[in-house]
Amino acid sequence: MTMKPFTTIAGLLFLIGAAIHAYRLFANPFAISVAGHAIPLMASWIALIVCALLGVLLLNEARR
Repeated sequence: MTMKPFTTIAGLLFLIGAAIHAYRLFANPFAISVAGHAIPLMASWIALIVCALLGVLLLNEARR
């Protein structure tokens, strides 16, 4: 089993991003706005799913 360091680091960063989105969804301590426009919570649901999926797939790839 060979570990690929870049793939492992990228997978962990995606999982950290997923955790931040989950924190925003369930604790909701902060609002995000870009150029004066509020970003709805639905965007965090989508980002949570995408980040978690990419993180798991990258860590799975790193284990091969």
